[in-house]
Amino acid sequence: MKIKRENEEDINLQDDKKAKLEEKKDDIAIDSELLGQQSSYSNEDNADPANAAAAALSTQQHHHQQNQQQEDQQQAAVAAQHLQQQQQQAAVQLQQQQQQHQQQHLAYQAAANKQSQQGSPQPGLPSHIQPTTLPHTPQSNKPQHGSDEWHKLRRENHKEVERRRREAINQGIKELAALIPTPDPNKAQILQRAVEFIKRLKENESNNIEKWTLEKLLTDQAVAELSASNEKLKQELERAYRENEHWKKLVQSKDEKK
Repeated sequence: MKIKRENEEDINLQDDKKAKLEEKKDDIAIDSELLGQQSSYSNEDNADPANAAAAALSTQQHHHQQNQQQEDQQQAAVAAQHLQQQQQQAAVQLQQQQQQHQQQHLAYQAAANKQSQQGSPQPGLPSHIQPTTLPHTPQSNKPQHGSDEWHKLRRENHKEVERRRREAINQGIKELAALIPTPDPNKAQILQRAVEFIKRLKENESNNIEKWTLEKLLTDQAVAELSASNEKLKQELERAYRENEHWKKLVQSKDEKK
């Protein structure tokens, strides 16, 4: 009887050892599977955001180039329209001036003809009886078209227009000199420095836009990676909780059987 009991105890011990070995094998298999999934998840997470960031950066740069081209085209169209309006206004003013000069010339000719007709003796009347006429007084102080005084007045008007234009240009150059850091009083140098300054501002603006775009993409990528990592950790915690509950149930069932 004792030998039989000892044999039964040995058999039970061997069965327990086999069960523990099988449980350890299952744990090792589960751990290896978890490690493989984690490595695959990490590789996929690292590859996808990098590709997404590169694609988003190229799309953003292409969109910025399109916007820049559209702005340049709009500015060119506005400049062409403004130039056309100026040309039309200049043509209208020139036509008005020509009409005014023509009217003045016709008025002068009519007045001269009238005066010559009034000064000549009328037929049928004696030479000593002639109508008395008052001296002709011009209606305006403007000189006759084509005379020396008319040319002189025209030159003075052109000089006045040119003087005002130069004053406006000089005032604009002074304002540019106040805005641009340059000690040179030469007007050509001031304009050249103004052009360089504006170009540098545009380059800085483009660089800042690219920098801000890249920073935004990197920030979005970091946020996406953190969100994915949090979601993965949440799933792992839920799975670990389920496995824990499963093992608890197994342990309780074994205790009840014993």
